[in-house]
Amino acid sequence: MINIVLCSDEAYVDKAAAVIASTVCHSEIPEALHFYILGYKLSASTHQKLHNWFTTLPAELTIIEAENSRWPQLTLGRFGPAAMLRLGMHNWLPPSCQKVIYLDCDLVVLDDIANLLVFDIQGAPIASVANLQGTEQSRMGLGYQHYFNSGVLLVDLEGWKARNVLDQVEQILKQHDYTLSYPDQDALNLIFQDWYRLPMRWNMQPYAYTAVEKKVAHYADWQKELEHAIREPAIIHFIGARKPWHADSRHPLSYLYRHYHSLTPWGESVGAPPPSLQQHLKHALSWLKNRRRRQRLQCNPVIQLPPHQKDSPT
Repeated sequence: MINIVLCSDEAYVDKAAAVIASTVCHSEIPEALHFYILGYKLSASTHQKLHNWFTTLPAELTIIEAENSRWPQLTLGRFGPAAMLRLGMHNWLPPSCQKVIYLDCDLVVLDDIANLLVFDIQGAPIASVANLQGTEQSRMGLGYQHYFNSGVLLVDLEGWKARNVLDQVEQILKQHDYTLSYPDQDALNLIFQDWYRLPMRWNMQPYAYTAVEKKVAHYADWQKELEHAIREPAIIHFIGARKPWHADSRHPLSYLYRHYHSLTPWGESVGAPPPSLQQHLKHALSWLKNRRRRQRLQCNPVIQLPPHQKDSPT
């Protein structure tokens, strides 16, 4: 069984569903997939909607309503309580889950997720992908090549539990007066400095395009790896303030997110507000660049799910 963990509240449950749809579509053996959603105050109707949807999918689902009262929301800034649920996943997942794949909700999977389990992570408690740009890891004493992005994690739950992650994160946040830019990601990097580095294609971040096109000097050793990630991404991670469900998203692969979202019970509600004239102009200016970037992509789903039919009124 391939155990996959996502965390969500009501605002992000449709995004979690898009991640699930993309994962199922690219799985060679979708029957082996078991999704665990750690939910924060999900409504009864959302529970029912998800379970009804999974009766049509060749995969399993378990929803766990998890508690998160350790950090007041005001200390988390733009990161809500649901974002922190994964820190205690060892407390909620069943004992049968010894190794899990954690996925953020702002990504799509374009390769068989089972291939993540093939990596020999050499006894490390977690495996992840190096973070590209936009962090303040240097002030924590970590070099850019030693700081991971926590949106995709391969986790040995025994190793996770042994680090006493929940208590350690709480101590780190207090030590920094709750001022860390990325509370959980920064704290996890301080806790797991012995992480195993996965290839860039398993968490292809937007800055990969710039790093390759401008041949950014400090990523010189990773140029071929980044080129491969752009050409054949296994997971596309839409990090940053502009998400693919926003009208002003200019990510060249936003259309892939919208496609997988259309395969979920929330497909009819993905539409963002019509873009403004200024946004239209920005899209026009970036059109050629994004077209060139899209042309590099190689992507072939294994399974074709039909667009989700809107539920009939009862």
